[in-house]
Amino acid sequence: MFFLKAVQTNIKLFFQYRKSFLISIAIHPFILLVNIFLYRSIFAHNGSDQIKGYTLTEMIWYTAGITFVWIFIWNFAERRISDYIITGDLSIHLLKPINIFWFELSSAAALRITGIALEFIPDLIIYSLIYPPDFLTVLSLLKFVSVCLLSFFLFFLINYLIGMTAFVFKSNSGLNEFVYICMNLLGGGLIPLDFYPAWLQRICDFLPFKYIFYYPIQIFLNKDSVSSIQEWGYIVLGQLGWIAGGYTLCYVLWKLAIRKFCAAGG
Repeated sequence: MFFLKAVQTNIKLFFQYRKSFLISIAIHPFILLVNIFLYRSIFAHNGSDQIKGYTLTEMIWYTAGITFVWIFIWNFAERRISDYIITGDLSIHLLKPINIFWFELSSAAALRITGIALEFIPDLIIYSLIYPPDFLTVLSLLKFVSVCLLSFFLFFLINYLIGMTAFVFKSNSGLNEFVYICMNLLGGGLIPLDFYPAWLQRICDFLPFKYIFYYPIQIFLNKDSVSSIQEWGYIVLGQLGWIAGGYTLCYVLWKLAIRKFCAAGG
């Protein structure tokens, strides 16, 4: 019931700020056009049909894929949890007959459902009209959506953990920025990880970030290395493993932190 109300609330917010929404819809295609001109120049200068295994079309759509992934995963869990703790509002929420974790997850999911409907779908249609994705199939698109949904959960857990650091630090904005920078650099949120040296790629293999950006975009591009159902299954299992680990960590640390928080509050 709460989830449906949250979806309705977010839809209303979208239309209350429809000017910002329309500006966003206008800006995204402009960014795509900039990337088209940029990568055309790079490929022309390089004099090759491929760079690090990526064609011109794939590089253009890789940057578009980054935008799509952000639309699927973006949430404010770290800020909301931090504010609850720092302002003392957490005490009020603890008195309510709700589970804060599931409450925040529902709010974040409702926000993203609205974003997918009003941002991802229009963007995909407009982008396809500007620069048709000849690599895209119905199956690869469905697999992309499925792994992006898991990326959302993984990103939410990371944000939730960042928010919980407010139990220790008065301000965790610096940590938040550091994690986001690492996520973009080491997760393929700026450029494909294939462009990195082998030693750095090995480091990325031990981090969860590539399951948020790199693998979903590879699936979206229908790259040979991830095009089979078997490879898609391996990626999903990897995501589920990180999600299980992240949830366990959130659960244990929250229980420990709440005990101290309640004791400090009397």
